[in-house]
Amino acid sequence: MKLTSETKLFLGVLVGTVIIVIGAMIAMTRPAKPIAKDKLVSGAQHTIGPKDAAVYLVEFSDYQCPACGQFYTVVKELTDTYKDRLLFVYRNYPLPIHEMAIPAAYAAEAAALQGKYWEMHDALFTNQAALSEKMISSLAQDMGLRMEDFTKDMQSDGVKKIVTDDIALGDSIGINATPTFYLNGVKLNLTTLNDLKVAVTNAIAAEK
Repeated sequence: MKLTSETKLFLGVLVGTVIIVIGAMIAMTRPAKPIAKDKLVSGAQHTIGPKDAAVYLVEFSDYQCPACGQFYTVVKELTDTYKDRLLFVYRNYPLPIHEMAIPAAYAAEAAALQGKYWEMHDALFTNQAALSEKMISSLAQDMGLRMEDFTKDMQSDGVKKIVTDDIALGDSIGINATPTFYLNGVKLNLTTLNDLKVAVTNAIAAEK
């Protein structure tokens, strides 16, 4: 059967479309290339666990993000359970849609200058539903922070740089939502809180 030019054109377009679709499917199913540990961990201000741990978990997070608040409890459980075998790194990635996300990140970094980073970190997530400038001030007072220094440090260039550097790192590797976790350099695709627990537990078990 002799094909018309229109039919040949249609078939050419069809074949091209099929090739593109197949290529896209292969690309989507191909395992993501791990990001180097040095890129994710180097320069991190706040970590828990041994720096030389074989298993490391990096979180890009937002103190006002509801999902981050839910995963906070899982992360805390994991860092407590595997405190000698897991390196956890927290990176700031405050989203513009959350009004208190940046002030909260600044508050945590300002508290760090007085040796109270993780105390403020925990308090911000624990009181996430009520986050406000007044609440942050109250948390700082309850921790016994020097309030004049704390208030000044929250607006300091040094504190702001820590947060913007984390954001820049997140942007450079394609972060677009929170929380985003990287386990041993591989981005995790999580649908439940338990998925994170299982992924980390399996990675720890594999190192035995």
